Amino acid sequence: MLNQITTKAIPTFEAEFPGCQALFIFDNAKNHSKYAEDALSVCKMNLEDGGKNAKPMRSTFIQDAQHADGGWHQSMVTENGIPKGLRTVLTEQGLWPTTGPRFRTQCSIQGASGKLKPNSQCLKGGSICARALLASQPDFKAQKGELQEAIEAAGHLVLFYPPFHCELNFIEYFWGAAKRYTRANCEYSFPSLKRLVPEAMAQIPNELIWKYSNRVKRIMEAHETGAIYGSEIYKSIVSTKYKSHRRVSDT
Repeated sequence: MLNQITTKAIPTFEAEFPGCQALFIFDNAKNHSKYAEDALSVCKMNLEDGGKNAKPMRSTFIQDAQHADGGWHQSMVTENGIPKGLRTVLTEQGLWPTTGPRFRTQCSIQGASGKLKPNSQCLKGGSICARALLASQPDFKAQKGELQEAIEAAGHLVLFYPPFHCELNFIEYFWGAAKRYTRANCEYSFPSLKRLVPEAMAQIPNELIWKYSNRVKRIMEAHETGAIYGSEIYKSIVSTKYKSHRRVSDT
């Protein structure tokens, strides 16, 4: 789901994020973090140069405080255009061991059938192998998804909601109000549904949308203060209602 909040909707947006034309907010669906074809990804690298399923990747910048320019550029393909393997890239960065046991491509564990399978914890900081080591480097860790790269390249700002937190996405409240209207006026036919959906969305006033937005902000505030979900403190932050503009609670 996508919200596009323009500078008209948020008066302070331009001042807070100079140069940005709009703010795009997405949920944490996996397809939103999909990498571009040439993105830095250890999953499409073999131990040696080239090989099956290996794809050329973009050049990267290796930070090095001892370098005059603060670092150096590293090409991810050989002079012949062949994708570099893990061994070559790590050797160029001075991370491949010159003595002792060599790194495996990826650590494996024994599955239920007795056969070895890739260890999913390896790339999350568990056992050390060539893929895990390279994945932990700043340039690979900083790799952004294709969606985020495209929007930022156009001069916009991108934010992602935490996983499984629908209550932090005020468009969910908007859709809830639209579905309630649709159910209440449903005529149980496809032509009426096509008419009702845009009608349901249009009948939600801007004032109500702003209320949804403010509720989300209060929920965020409750989480930031460490309030336990559903506690009285949490409810006082999220659900406090003021019956008079002259009376405001102590909090």
